Amino acid sequence: MSHRLFAQLAFERALGSAAIKSLKDALTEKANFAAQTNWPKPDPFAGQYDVDALTAELDQIVQDRIRDVLEGPGLQIIDRGELFAEPEIVALVQAAKAKRDKPG
Repeated sequence: MSHRLFAQLAFERALGSAAIKSLKDALTEKANFAAQTNWPKPDPFAGQYDVDALTAELDQIVQDRIRDVLEGPGLQIIDRGELFAEPEIVALVQAAKAKRDKPG
């Protein structure tokens, strides 16, 4: 019985870690895209709609990944303080958790 319990706990921990890694990857991709699109363009109107659309899409992806962490075992990893090396991720998830808990 105890082996099953440990296997279940290990699975949930891996699932939470995967959700957190996915959030980190989404934030990195968003930051890279923002850095690449901040360069001046020869024509100020060239492709601005595409940039805005992609920025909105990346924002939605980040929000989805935050929701995955909040609704899964990733929140337990953050609450236990295991992600001390990444304070920006912890702050982002805790702010989203506080916003979720106080919807007004």
